[in-house]
Amino acid sequence: MFGTVVVGVGIAGLARIRDLMNPIPSSPSEHLKLFGFVSRRSFGNINEAKQISLEDALSSKEIHAAFISTENRSHEETIRMFLEAGKHVLVEYPMALSAKAAHELWEMAEQKAKVLHVEHIELLTEEYKQLKKEVAGKDLVKGTLHFTG
Repeated sequence: MFGTVVVGVGIAGLARIRDLMNPIPSSPSEHLKLFGFVSRRSFGNINEAKQISLEDALSSKEIHAAFISTENRSHEETIRMFLEAGKHVLVEYPMALSAKAAHELWEMAEQKAKVLHVEHIELLTEEYKQLKKEVAGKDLVKGTLHFTG
C-alpha cells in the first residue's frame, strides 16, 4: 500500500478524502491508503478519516504522498515542506503564484526524485464534461480567458 495524506478540507479536499476512502474497484486508487488529513481547523474525524498534525504527516514513514487542497497562496510553502520531507505531491491548480516559484518546485522535485503533479479538479466535473460535449467538432472563432486564481 502507498500511504497518503490530504492537506486541506475544503471542497477539493473533501472530494479527495471521499475518493481515497472509496476507490473504484480495479483502479490504481485501490493501492492507496489514506492515513489521515491535515487542517488548520479542528475536525477530529471526517467519516473514518482521522485528523493528524502537519508535523506527523511530514515525519511519518507510512505516508509517501500528499494531496494538497489548500487555498492557493499556501500551495508553494506546503509543496516545499512535503518535498523536503521526501514525499510525492499532488496539488490542486495553481502550483504556485509565480512562474519562478513553480520552476523552483519542479527542480526540487526532480532533484529529490519525487513526483510533483498539478491537477485541475474542475476538469473532472459534470459541468466541464457537458461543456466539452457542446463544443465538440466546433471551431473557436473568438474567445476570452478569465483567470480567477
